Amino acid sequence: MAGKLANCSVCGKLFSDTGRGICYDCQIKMQDKEKEVVEYVRHNPMSKIPEIVEATGASETLIKRLIREGRFEQVGVKMSYPCEKCGAPIIMGKICQACQDKVRAELQATQAKIVAAKQMAGGHGNAHGRGLFTTKSIQESR
Repeated sequence: MAGKLANCSVCGKLFSDTGRGICYDCQIKMQDKEKEVVEYVRHNPMSKIPEIVEATGASETLIKRLIREGRFEQVGVKMSYPCEKCGAPIIMGKICQACQDKVRAELQATQAKIVAAKQMAGGHGNAHGRGLFTTKSIQESR
């Protein structure tokens, strides 16, 4: 299946995109870099992400993606990276489950405050009742 013409998001070269967003040459380079990183981790299983970045020249983003994909576990190495909120080790996403739960609870509490404030204001969304239609006003407009 032929793709549409696009510029490679890595090198900028025009190519026939089949959905990956990068040209064939850059795909090969990326696969080679991934193999290099996996081999480095295989031979240096206690390495931390900054050490891998320094040794291989790979981006931290690439290394985190390989961790999420389980590529290091395939070679017998369990790796993680820190949660962006608390620093706890995680293997997927940006924040750990505990931080996700805390954010969810904060959002739910904020939502409950908004609903309570709307109810205190007469249930119309604000103190003046403008901006929202009631069922009655919708039926009257028909």
